[in-house]
Amino acid sequence: MPEITLIVDDVRGAILVEETKDLKQNAIEHLKAYLGETQEIGCARPLEIIKPIFNSSETTPNDQSVRIAGYYHNSLTEGPGRRSSVLFQYCPLKCKGCYVPQLHSKNAGALISVEKLTELLLDPQFERDGVTILGGEPFAQAPGLNALVKALRSRGCPHITCYSGYTLEHLREKSVRQPSIGEVLNKIDILIDGAYIESLSQSAGLWTGSGNQRVIDMRRTRAENRVVLYS
Repeated sequence: MPEITLIVDDVRGAILVEETKDLKQNAIEHLKAYLGETQEIGCARPLEIIKPIFNSSETTPNDQSVRIAGYYHNSLTEGPGRRSSVLFQYCPLKCKGCYVPQLHSKNAGALISVEKLTELLLDPQFERDGVTILGGEPFAQAPGLNALVKALRSRGCPHITCYSGYTLEHLREKSVRQPSIGEVLNKIDILIDGAYIESLSQSAGLWTGSGNQRVIDMRRTRAENRVVLYS
């Protein structure tokens, strides 16, 4: 018999029902009768994605910018606690079966200054336990990613989670030629690493899309000089 996992969001009054694809239609109709109409939410498909609006008057020639598809608040599925999240545009990996192929292109999305994006992600109207950066492939825009992480820290962001389709080991190799990657790895709290593998999707764990991906506690990993998984 399929199991149903319910997560209660006691701030917004919403209920998240996990993994409904294995439920029969009559069971889903019963849930709707008690809980109301549904909205789909997943790893990179939140209830509402806010599209960035590029405003050249808000930037200067020296501003660091990143290309993003959008951002959103009140995520409960992308790291510990309640998150404000941003979707970086562009991914060179283009994993088979990716949930968000619209984020693969270099030309979609919009440029936004790191300063403005930091302001939006830390909007005081929303409660959060931290910020999550995902995509796309955030490390494909390593200088901008590094600037964003620095800006979030400078404004007191207590916890930063970052996703990557590359493994930690590969990112460390890349950091030899791209020091900004190493700087990011030295500042974030959690790295969720590894390419999405469609055949391993059923064995996905906490905050991951497929069973090969790891949730790495970067604070302990740095302190102990070995890969330590988050628990």
